[in-house]
Amino acid sequence: MTLLEYRSKSPTIAEGALVSPNATLIGDVRVGKNSVVWPGSVLRAEYAPIIIGEYCTIFDGAVLFTRSEKSPITTGNYSIIETGATILGCYFEDFVLVSQNCLIHERASIGEGVILLSDSVVPPGFMVESRSILKGDPVQKIREQTRNDVIKHKERAEHFSELFMKIQHQLPNAQSYMLTLTDFMKILLDKVSLSE
Repeated sequence: MTLLEYRSKSPTIAEGALVSPNATLIGDVRVGKNSVVWPGSVLRAEYAPIIIGEYCTIFDGAVLFTRSEKSPITTGNYSIIETGATILGCYFEDFVLVSQNCLIHERASIGEGVILLSDSVVPPGFMVESRSILKGDPVQKIREQTRNDVIKHKERAEHFSELFMKIQHQLPNAQSYMLTLTDFMKILLDKVSLSE
């Protein structure tokens, strides 16, 4: 993995977290316990910190970039950031899902259990209510989740993290960058079918 110091700050990775050798972390990036950063992701904490909570998954090609000292990025625990998402400065509570190709601008605030559907854009300073499901450019609320929906998201986030750790443990010579998202989902489905 590429870990670069910037402005005398270096990335830190908590015990149990996994960062792909093909990911790039720059500056004051802090990855929490049991979180996973996939290949091709870029976390650039050049002007403010990027703090990733516990049991978070950042999929391939996501970009987190703090362009201003007033716009740090903080993700709550059990958050999932999918492929191609771009985050420029915001605060997440726990259990947030940012779907593929979403764009979140500076100073946005995302409440607990929020789902942003694919290709959505959150404007600067926008506040998203807890448990909302949103879509569009700019985002608009479609409906609200139940508490049970949020609990299912927590279980999904835990499962992604735990499964990846099991894969790493069972296949110690396999590097995480060798696993594509398709491979990972196949292993996930195989594990689920075996447990039923």
